[in-house]
Amino acid sequence: MSTSWRQRALERNREANRQFFAELEEDHQDPDSREEELRRFWLEAARHYDSSATLDEELTVRLKGDAVDRGALDFRIGDALLKPLRDGVSAAARKDVELELTGISQGSTVLHVRPKITESTELQGQEDLASVDSSVADPAIRDLLKLVDAAENERDVRQWERMIPGLDGVVEALDKFDLSMEMRWRSLDGAVRSSSLSGRGKGYVRNLRNVDLYKSQSVITGRITELREAGLVKVKTGLSRRSTAYEVRVERDNLIDMHLELGMTVSFVVQVIKRKDKIGRERSTEYRFVRMGDGQGSIFDE
Repeated sequence: MSTSWRQRALERNREANRQFFAELEEDHQDPDSREEELRRFWLEAARHYDSSATLDEELTVRLKGDAVDRGALDFRIGDALLKPLRDGVSAAARKDVELELTGISQGSTVLHVRPKITESTELQGQEDLASVDSSVADPAIRDLLKLVDAAENERDVRQWERMIPGLDGVVEALDKFDLSMEMRWRSLDGAVRSSSLSGRGKGYVRNLRNVDLYKSQSVITGRITELREAGLVKVKTGLSRRSTAYEVRVERDNLIDMHLELGMTVSFVVQVIKRKDKIGRERSTEYRFVRMGDGQGSIFDE
């Protein structure tokens, strides 16, 4: 009977024990949530004694790869990486956000970066205690981390279009030295957010640079302001200084046969070749001469 009772007790508690330890494992797998809870607990406790107590905000960038495994940073890596990182944050904030490197630690190589604190920012924090848990950089860096996470998981990134050039520059720097990275942001309100960029995410960002060709025809009418023997005719579509000017590519032999002169009014039927990347950004536009046209064209601009 004793053995039977113990067996029933064991069976009764087996599921509860499994769930308990599963929750412990899940918590262990989410270091951001655990650290965020600790930071916010510290902030609440500190403000019990000092209402002006604050946390520090910091972005850590962990670089991984043979070039940084020894825990040292080549100056070329720092120069190549930090500027596009700053550009991405500034684009997200829609204003210039200065970042400063505050330290380098090991564990591969970890860069410690924070938004530069200006004197006016410090004074504002002293005058308005309600603003100490936020900064211009905070929502911008959170958005950048969302973009990195979307790229790593190959999701649509068009909603963060203004930040993509900065991320593209970061990927170029990482590719140059065959590195991947992990980013973690610790904000003033205690929040902790992380994202990473491996070979998968870098490949996705590189693919965004690929362009597709879009061809159409139009007419350009205006006055010739420049002729180049190599095969270029510049046509200005109006008399004002702000009138649009188009550079039309013409085959060299055709250009000679056309007997064009500076100041001549012309009407060209042209092929318009636009190159657009994978998120629809126009990378270049080229105009190629097809034939002479009549009248004023559809893109005539006074």
